[in-house]
Amino acid sequence: MIKSLIKLYEERRELTLLEIAYFALTIISFVVAGTIALFNQNLGISFLIVPLLALIAGVVNIVAWSLVKLFVESLANKKSGGKTAKSTK
Repeated sequence: MIKSLIKLYEERRELTLLEIAYFALTIISFVVAGTIALFNQNLGISFLIVPLLALIAGVVNIVAWSLVKLFVESLANKKSGGKTAKSTK
């Protein structure tokens, strides 16, 4: 798994790595909150805000990146006269 993460980094796929980090943080903090809830229910429930925030941040990041990419591609498409890299082949 670490080799695949290194490969993603070498391929300059930082966005994918960031998404993996957000969702790994979500899963790990959810497990920790569940473990804490076994011993102290109120504290465990209070700690559930961390995975919720990580999940929201990850989803907002994906949506924002998609909108920016869509906007940039539409600008590039307008400048090239409606021809994309795929249509020129």
